[in-house]
Amino acid sequence: MSFDLNFIPPLMSAITGLAGVWLGGRIVNQREEKREEARLKAETSYAVILVIAHLDRLITRCVELAFDDGTTEGRPAGADYTTYEPTVQSPDFDPLALEVDWKSLPPDLLYPILNLPYQIEVLDNEVHDVWQNDDPPEHAEMFWTRQIGYAGLGLEISILAKRLRRHATLPAPESVSGSWDREMRLREKRTELERERAEAYARRVPVSIITGDSKTS
Repeated sequence: MSFDLNFIPPLMSAITGLAGVWLGGRIVNQREEKREEARLKAETSYAVILVIAHLDRLITRCVELAFDDGTTEGRPAGADYTTYEPTVQSPDFDPLALEVDWKSLPPDLLYPILNLPYQIEVLDNEVHDVWQNDDPPEHAEMFWTRQIGYAGLGLEISILAKRLRRHATLPAPESVSGSWDREMRLREKRTELERERAEAYARRVPVSIITGDSKTS
């Protein structure tokens, strides 16, 4: 019995053609994938750089607020030179005004950025409530609440900026010899204020109440 093998050349030609089409399509897809990856990386880097620039300004304002004790040139900032009044305004941060593609950032970074205006609003409302019930002219409780609150917020934002840099594989900012370390100063100031407030509370409350002891006649 003989077999007709004349079909083999056309079959091989067809297979070769299909393989060429598949390989060509694969190469095109890989190029498109690389192009899309490069585009996404560029958009992410741009978004991160722009957001970090605004976060840096916000951190600086938080530092100013953390050190705002209601005085100017060593005396109460009020017009009567007796009342302690804020000298630094609360920050105005609107991330949605930034022209970036927010979809280029993952949710675990996107949410804390977009939530910052709400955090500022909550903190300012708390400060306002304390101000209304605080004792003039020092308004000590209000300033403790405001300074400690913004010191903590500044530290949160600083950590967020570091996470953004890592996500976009951006280098950490170069430290300049003798420069002012904002994170260190915020931590130190918050610790100082918390200690100051705790000591003030201890002076107001009798030791017998703090320890639970009582005198019996």
